[in-house]
Amino acid sequence: MKKIIVALFIVLVFSNVDTKSQIRTTREIPSLKIKNDDGQQNKVMLAELKVDVAIFGNMAKTTMTMVFQNKTNRDLEGELTFPMPEGVSVSGYALDINGKLRQAVAVDKNKGTEVFESIETRRVDPGLLEKVEGNNFRTRIYPLPANGKRTIQISYSENLSMESDQAHYYYLPLNYTNAIENFALDIHVFQDSHKPDFTEKPDGSLAFSHQNNNYMASLRKQKFQSQRNLVIQLPIDSKGSSGLIQANDDKTFYFLANASVSSVKPDQKKWGENIGIIWDRSLSGKNRDIEKELALLGLFFKENPNMRVEMGLLDIQFVKGPTFQVRQDNWDELKTYIKRMDYDGGTDYSKLKTGVIHASDYLLFSDGLSTFGQSEISLENPVYCITSSNGSDYGVLKQIAQKHIGKMINLTNTSVNQAYNNLNTLDLLFLGIKEQHDVEEVYPQKGSAIQANFSIAGLGKRPGLKQLTLLVGDGQHTPKEISIALQPDHGEIDLQQIWAQKKIEALDLQYDNNREEIETLGKQFGIVTRNTSLIVLETVEDYIRYAITPPAELLPQFNALQKEHAIEREERVANLLDKAENSAEQLRSWWQTNFPKKKKYPQRNRLISIPELAVAQEIANGADPVTPIPSRPSASPVATARAEEFRSSDAASEKRVLVGGNSNTANAATSELAMAAASDDALQESVVVQSLEERVAGVQTGNSIRGKISIPEIKEDQAYLQELNQSKDPYKSYLQLRNQYMGTPTFYFDVANFFFKRGNKQKALLILSALADLQIENADLYKTISYKLREWGYYDNALFITSKVLKWRPMDPQSHRDYALVLQDKGMFKEALEQLYGILTQSYSPEAADRDEGIEETLLMEINNIIKSSKAASANIAVNKKLIADLPVDMRVVINWNSQNTDIDLWVTDPNQEKCFYSNPATAIGGRLSNDFTGGYGPEQFLLKKALKGKYKIEVDFFNDSSLTLAGPAAVMAEIYTYYSSGKQERKIVTIYLDRDKERNVGIGEFSFQ
Repeated sequence: MKKIIVALFIVLVFSNVDTKSQIRTTREIPSLKIKNDDGQQNKVMLAELKVDVAIFGNMAKTTMTMVFQNKTNRDLEGELTFPMPEGVSVSGYALDINGKLRQAVAVDKNKGTEVFESIETRRVDPGLLEKVEGNNFRTRIYPLPANGKRTIQISYSENLSMESDQAHYYYLPLNYTNAIENFALDIHVFQDSHKPDFTEKPDGSLAFSHQNNNYMASLRKQKFQSQRNLVIQLPIDSKGSSGLIQANDDKTFYFLANASVSSVKPDQKKWGENIGIIWDRSLSGKNRDIEKELALLGLFFKENPNMRVEMGLLDIQFVKGPTFQVRQDNWDELKTYIKRMDYDGGTDYSKLKTGVIHASDYLLFSDGLSTFGQSEISLENPVYCITSSNGSDYGVLKQIAQKHIGKMINLTNTSVNQAYNNLNTLDLLFLGIKEQHDVEEVYPQKGSAIQANFSIAGLGKRPGLKQLTLLVGDGQHTPKEISIALQPDHGEIDLQQIWAQKKIEALDLQYDNNREEIETLGKQFGIVTRNTSLIVLETVEDYIRYAITPPAELLPQFNALQKEHAIEREERVANLLDKAENSAEQLRSWWQTNFPKKKKYPQRNRLISIPELAVAQEIANGADPVTPIPSRPSASPVATARAEEFRSSDAASEKRVLVGGNSNTANAATSELAMAAASDDALQESVVVQSLEERVAGVQTGNSIRGKISIPEIKEDQAYLQELNQSKDPYKSYLQLRNQYMGTPTFYFDVANFFFKRGNKQKALLILSALADLQIENADLYKTISYKLREWGYYDNALFITSKVLKWRPMDPQSHRDYALVLQDKGMFKEALEQLYGILTQSYSPEAADRDEGIEETLLMEINNIIKSSKAASANIAVNKKLIADLPVDMRVVINWNSQNTDIDLWVTDPNQEKCFYSNPATAIGGRLSNDFTGGYGPEQFLLKKALKGKYKIEVDFFNDSSLTLAGPAAVMAEIYTYYSSGKQERKIVTIYLDRDKERNVGIGEFSFQ
């Protein structure tokens, strides 16, 4: 059985309908993106869909079972990120294993990712669903088997809001583009004294039947396709209150109470004469419902017809916009200005500070996603956060509103009229439960703001409790009492999961302080949170190996095998210190080696076979072979027998040489003569290798020469760059062209380079930051941004970006290294050393340790570089003395790349035309290349202690991509140094995108020593 990562092809979310205004939220149905789509997109179909909906009061649970069919003759792969409404999380998830649905279990998010990627290398079937930034969920599906099907099931519960017509609304998008072969819909509305109604339905035959205060409706269709969605109107009982309880084994019980306080009229908000509108004009603003936001402003100015408006514009900066005077409800000038707004770049909430605009109240129109800076703001007056984006981070917006004595208005789940009513009234407060000694752990908590219709959940302590009395009010007058009769449930709704979800929502407002408790709740109740994911493994043995408790169906077998100790648990690689000590010794030995003077005689131009090249080179050099650098087998399951693979270069056809079964290492004495053999100049002048008899720290003696680094001009041969080059207004042209390339990272990368090269650094940074808004929580894109920020010298921004990658992927040593190097760029040497040294002391999965074998050598150079640069840093960090070495070199090149399971190679060709690369990692003049990384992110490092006079060509080659994500070109960053760790080091950074199908052995720089 092959590997699958669950794909949630459809997002079922709800919307409330205001039948009076007819303004209703629309929910997108995300499409599945196929990797390397070559016309196969439309051949992956949602073949079957079964939807079960259970509604009790203002709570609804939706369970979807989906069958996807791949009609092509090859396996396909896709990825999907999708939003959920405010306060809603996925609480159930299953996929078919051997033809039967298996339920997922909750795990720590980082562990889930690490286990998934470990199993991935074995080509086994794991399933993983995780929550990413905001209230968004992400999953991949691989493989969609050739001419086969996969079955997936998800569940979620949601709280239905009340609309202005005193009814709840349940909304489900069903307007699919393609017909569904088999469709089934079952709806149950429990214990409702009023008959629900359909205000929109996908088929005319759908109707409710009635039985014992329960209402049911069903639909079965083949070749189902509808232009209409499902909208259920649920009239609220005049009493407006009801309650359910579920008993626990310890005689406690969970309860859920629905209450209505429409009789309590909250006070109206009094607005001042001037207001500030903060408009998020970042690229993600294109995902907002701007028309709905304008409709809300229309109601606002209708009720407040004379007002001075100061406009603040937010992207990666916060700048003052125009000031408008609204008179007699005429705000046309402001409306036109907003409608003509261009959206570009990332978002940095940390720029929102007092002093840019001034107002008595602020209306912040944004999605809560601060993609380019911290999410904390600092304004002096109340802030009302308004969002209309399905992918918003509701928690961040609530935190801002709470801190600044404002409100969060969510236009995605309410009508404009209801939203304005919420905005324009002072909050009602939930003031607790009269029977306070009989209950505990009640959410929302006492003092929380509530709407006129709300629900609470809690844990009851007194068996037989028949009634609760809720207290509501404004906190200043006598609270209103609402009596709730409690009745036993019949399994319609999982109350404990609803309670846990409400508690998590409350705790999430102070996430950093509550993350451990959130994780515990997520694991216990099977809820996806910021730090818990849902995972499905194929075999019982895998659950034991990775110490994950399986679902109930596998527990007996799991316990029996554990008792017999039949399956070994995963043995983590505890630390890398022993390997680092060996690497340090090898580096010292290499650095102390004197490469003797040898004369190279001319040879005639002839064609010889590859095996003869190795012998010929040894004879030509007259030298004994140099001991090769230890290496390892390929860590990538796809990178097989690379000795059998050929690749072309500008000079000759090259073959990878296999030594002792290790595809990563060739005999260091085997020099590559193919370039020389193919040279136009068959007889080369002899080159004398200078004897290194003196140990000098990176400074030439005798014939004093100096080195410099040259970076080639980036080609601008793309059609869109040529169009920009000819434009009188390049930025306007970029915005017009962007519609064609909206989701293409290389477009933003290239255009950012275009503006930076021409001196418009502000626009370059804005356009580069747009990459952060393309996909939520995409580590590959963030790595690309960080590379370019370091190249351009924007270290503060780079620190934020690398910290986000570290947060998302702490299991990767490269995440720590990238963060550490930016700390060093900022002069934070102690913190940088702590991060780098920490890489050597933390534990890794066996697969990750194998993938990153040899990273110690690069880390040792960087650790010792910091120690030499800052004695204060080393005094505060206890570094193993065996790792400390003074290793100055004339030349150092390090490459990293942004895509996992990608093989990028570093080549350096010296003045003798000897190339240092994966098959020739040690050259005659002392060039040294670290291990060949074939399955990770790098790094690969080249070192040369003493440089000869002449030029050195630096190239990178995209050899292989076995990535299982939505692959595209890989971003590669090269750090190029002269006189590294000598006290006189100089550095240049270059970042490029490589396309494996188009770009091989690309020159990225040159050393010149003259």
